[in-house]
Amino acid sequence: MRTTADVFEDHLELRLAGRVDDDIAKNYSDDVVMLSSTEVGHGHAGARRCADELARLLPDAEFEIVAKQVHGDYAFLHWRARSKEARVCHGADSFVIRDGKIVMQSVYYAVEPLSGGRAASVA
Repeated sequence: MRTTADVFEDHLELRLAGRVDDDIAKNYSDDVVMLSSTEVGHGHAGARRCADELARLLPDAEFEIVAKQVHGDYAFLHWRARSKEARVCHGADSFVIRDGKIVMQSVYYAVEPLSGGRAASVA
């Protein structure tokens, strides 16, 4: 059985490589719950919607991992990202990982436009 740290690190590696579908199939429970300020998503479709929204708001973004923590079944990620159009200075994800799969993820980030436009929705 993969540990919390194993799943968390694999998730990060696949996401940073742009392999979202592989990550969802391998690391997310079929009935994962995705929590954000805009919705409660369920299952792989909910995880995909969450990833698609971030890609829409930050196309071709470069990501930086600021901090990560793992304790028991829980993991935490603090990240930033920047695209040609916008940036995220503080993104935070929390995870519950059980039986080798992510069973819950909460996601928070605020998108700031780079060209002086209005801030995009917070996801």
